[in-house]
Amino acid sequence: MELKEKVPRRRTQQLDEYDRQILAILEEDARRPTAEIARAVGLSGPTTAERIARMRDIGLIQAFTIRLDPGKLGLAVSAIVEFEPHDNGDAKAMAAVVGHPAVRSCFKVTGPAMLILIVHAVDGAELHNVLLEFARHGSTKTAVILSSELADMPFFADRPEVIPALLKRSTSNAKVSSLR
Repeated sequence: MELKEKVPRRRTQQLDEYDRQILAILEEDARRPTAEIARAVGLSGPTTAERIARMRDIGLIQAFTIRLDPGKLGLAVSAIVEFEPHDNGDAKAMAAVVGHPAVRSCFKVTGPAMLILIVHAVDGAELHNVLLEFARHGSTKTAVILSSELADMPFFADRPEVIPALLKRSTSNAKVSSLR
């Protein structure tokens, strides 16, 4: 009879209130030290570290990352682009569009478009050129993003006040023209 080495298994059941509190803290600041998180939720450091490790193991926590401000990178115009390829089986066309450096996110969706793309550009002229490149491979429908204060809403941390964020006036004097 062969003895198998016991591998410690982390529990993977439903989230409890401690898990939710830990996630809320990490959503606000993923760099917060485990000891601080432990104090905030009332658990020991090792217990908190074990809970975070378990949530990573099961894929709930996918990454500890940073969020960059496109405007501060010189990308003043952001847009949501619906893209429908001329031919759904044209892999080269799809790769050209999805692999374009202006594309930040890509979602395969149902509906009239096959893809929803989030693109960033230096200005309206650059966005126009990106759309012309995409048009070689399919049709586009574009909406320029005016505000992104409510992007990436948290699951567990406190949510911002929605109505004031939606009604907030832009502080920029930039003029945006309609693009199709």
